[in-house]
Amino acid sequence: MDLMAPPDKRKFQVRCDAGSQGRFEVGTDTLSVRVGQRIRAGKEEEVWDSVQILCKEQPDGSLTVEVVVCHPDWEEAKTIAAIHSLPEGSDAAAPSLKCDLKLSEPGGLHRASAAE
Repeated sequence: MDLMAPPDKRKFQVRCDAGSQGRFEVGTDTLSVRVGQRIRAGKEEEVWDSVQILCKEQPDGSLTVEVVVCHPDWEEAKTIAAIHSLPEGSDAAAPSLKCDLKLSEPGGLHRASAAE
């Protein structure tokens, strides 16, 4: 069964293939995914959530997927991409996706707001 077939009104889908550990696929109205990787913190090892993908509907009905990068040396996480769509009621001539990829100060990236 295809969870994203036209009759299905879910807003997002995720497909995850974890090799021999398994596979996961689902359609949903909101989504948060965190990808962690092993790092060394001093003499200890830990798993650090280095990438987050945050998906939600905005008050105006648009859908936003944000890609956030985290680093233990940074004071705050950085949004490196915000992808917007307005699936219902939009102008057919308007682009189906709008991507915000914005650099800020040297060495850092700017968090794109949902309104941009």
